[in-house]
Amino acid sequence: MTTNQDRAKRCQRAIETYEDDDLATNLIDILCDAMHWCDQNGHDFHFLLATACRHYINELDGEQTDERRMP
Repeated sequence: MTTNQDRAKRCQRAIETYEDDDLATNLIDILCDAMHWCDQNGHDFHFLLATACRHYINELDGEQTDERRMP
């Protein structure tokens, strides 16, 4: 089973290898490029982002106790 820690590590690897900028800038570039990819391939980036947000909240369930946790 993939844990949230595994997911974060997987993302870290992608961010580190994306460009030669700092990690936050790399993440911004990934997100921006994903928007362009969606445009080129007929996907709605904001719909996919909202879906990812729902997945994120569901993955937090049971692991977070802060304000991001859904009841």
